Amino acid sequence: MPQLKTPIKHNRLLSQCSAGQISQITALLGDAKIKMRLVHLGFHTNSVVELILIRGQNLVVSVDGSRFAMDKHIADFIQVEPLS
Repeated sequence: MPQLKTPIKHNRLLSQCSAGQISQITALLGDAKIKMRLVHLGFHTNSVVELILIRGQNLVVSVDGSRFAMDKHIADFIQVEPLS
């Protein structure tokens, strides 16, 4: 009997993506305080996020129509799956 192949997910951290990358959030990492801060900003599991610009240690991202500037350290707490 042939085995069905399950799709391989290529999860990575938002800070590891390149500019122009569109991804879906798969998990929020870190302690409860960091997770709640991200949720209040609009970062939720299954939301689509676009990394618009990388400038040194700073990122500009768009999630649900809102743009944010954040440090790469904060982006290390957002796990994504690239869509494009």
